[in-house]
Amino acid sequence: MDINKPLYNACCKLVRYPNKIREKSPTTDLINELFGVGYYELQKRKRSGARLKKHFCLRLGEDKKLQQLIKEQRYGDIFKDEYEIGDRVQEGFRKNKEKAIANASQDIVLVNSSTGLLKLNQELITLFQTISCAGMEIRHNEVKTIEHDVLIICENFTPMYYLSKLKKNPIFNNALVLYRGEFQEGKRADQVNLFIETCRASLPIYYYGDMDPKGFSIAKSFNVDGILLPNIETLSELNKDQLKNLSGEDKYFPHLTKGQHSVSTAVYPQAWHEHIHFMNNVQLGLQQEHLLGADIDWLLYN
Repeated sequence: MDINKPLYNACCKLVRYPNKIREKSPTTDLINELFGVGYYELQKRKRSGARLKKHFCLRLGEDKKLQQLIKEQRYGDIFKDEYEIGDRVQEGFRKNKEKAIANASQDIVLVNSSTGLLKLNQELITLFQTISCAGMEIRHNEVKTIEHDVLIICENFTPMYYLSKLKKNPIFNNALVLYRGEFQEGKRADQVNLFIETCRASLPIYYYGDMDPKGFSIAKSFNVDGILLPNIETLSELNKDQLKNLSGEDKYFPHLTKGQHSVSTAVYPQAWHEHIHFMNNVQLGLQQEHLLGADIDWLLYN
């Protein structure tokens, strides 16, 4: 198995600090699924009425197991200096590791498509057809042409592995999907922004993420041409328990601006208002991963 750098870095932190408290996240889900280590336990309430949170914990000895599992991966032994010579490029050549060389550059972004085909620089790149992967890391400064019809910004990392579920959706059919980028996932958000700006003149840009206050805010910050949201008619047919199954922990109230009790539609495009009103009424934020797993249709609202 050849793991990517964000996942490798997360494993490093787990091995180095096995007793540190970590909240449940797509990354801990992936570590648990791929390596079979860790479990979730509910945090004790600090006060009456407080929401329970899940924490990711390692069992006794699982830090050593995880260290052994990733020790022979492309990044080497995590308890050795990552770059012994001290220079990323030299060390990459010394160990003949293309990944280390590539990461010497800061202009790296992660892209994928629902069909597993990337069309860049008049080349057709085929990703795995039988294995789910998050996509391909590329140096965006080397992209001269994009032969996709649209650029879609994906808010969260885990859905990048499951874009094939959307290949029958015409909006995704010939779209280049770009991971939004966060430092904790190993993608520089500032470089993602630069790549988006280079695409803005030639491609429509859509946002695909959580249907929660933070998701709407992020979409607005990118000044997108449209937002992909679950079919409002389908959502309206679900009862409260079904909606709760699609929501993430603390996806609504903690994301509201201080002093607010709901999301104001005033700063958002008219096409988004119906979903924002729905979210305010049910007081739930719906999680991108759960919606994707439920096979609810995603429609473009612009």
